[in-house]
Amino acid sequence: MKPETQICVIGAGLSGLALANTLLAEGRDVTVLEARDRPGGRVFSPQGHDLGPSWIWPHNRRMQALLDKLGLHRFPQYATGRLVFEDAKGAIRRDLDLATMGGAWRVAGGLAGVAEVLATRLGNKLRLSCPVHSIAQDAGGVDITTDDGPLRAAHAVLALPPRLASGLGVSVPDVPTWMAGHTKLVATYSTPFWRDQGLNGDAISHRGPLAEIHDASPADAAEGALFGFAHPGAAREPGFQDASLAQLARLFGADAAAPGAVFFKDWSADPATASPADRTPPTGHPAYLPLPPDGRLIFAGTEAAPEDGGFLEGALAAAEAAHAHIAAIVN
Repeated sequence: MKPETQICVIGAGLSGLALANTLLAEGRDVTVLEARDRPGGRVFSPQGHDLGPSWIWPHNRRMQALLDKLGLHRFPQYATGRLVFEDAKGAIRRDLDLATMGGAWRVAGGLAGVAEVLATRLGNKLRLSCPVHSIAQDAGGVDITTDDGPLRAAHAVLALPPRLASGLGVSVPDVPTWMAGHTKLVATYSTPFWRDQGLNGDAISHRGPLAEIHDASPADAAEGALFGFAHPGAAREPGFQDASLAQLARLFGADAAAPGAVFFKDWSADPATASPADRTPPTGHPAYLPLPPDGRLIFAGTEAAPEDGGFLEGALAAAEAAHAHIAAIVN
């Protein structure tokens, strides 16, 4: 059967979107399939608040170049003031001159702005709410089954976590999906009031339910925002949100108990991100290795990047590697 599309990119996260834009600019026939009803994958910023990745670092040359290309503004993570530390028994210190994310940058309006621009440029080449159920290849192409029916492509790029690819019938190593077992919570306020107390919004807690907290306010401080990473599994406990707000009040004062809004995302419960195995996060950052092509199947996604694997920069590195392979084999 003749392929309906030259290259099918499965997954509209950062890697898939970046790769598809490059291929489309070269005049290649591309179709992008995404299970979610939005682009971005783990890049997710409801109302401008990042519930996925938040930071870009000075050494992230690919991300910096992409932001410049797209005309998106970055600003420094707030880092002036002291960190709050809470031990396992609830004892609190507020005298530590430490900013754990000092030197990082954030994207004005949220990182989802990157995905939105890239997705818009793809137009009708991007199909949202189109989960893939199985993939099978033969000598002439790749057969992909979706909710919209079958699709045949000459080549397929799997721009998604390897553990999800294995669920589609693809043979791939069991590679942990970075941060897939975590939950992120954002609480917003009328002002970043903790700054007036000489605090920078950073907190480390061994009591929880939030383990690590940071200032997530916009560049102009027109409102205040704190975000926290939950201890693994904490978000599945009853009363997680209430316990998180009580913790913010312990750490930053009574004003933190009454946010204007609360957003949180338990990534371990998202089937487009995590497998059941991801509910137990790795104890450290995995040493990601390149995933070599398998016939007509090409692997992208940040967990396929040996350089900055698991991070935004790794997603772009994986897209570069996939593009290089396609350029070498596809006329």
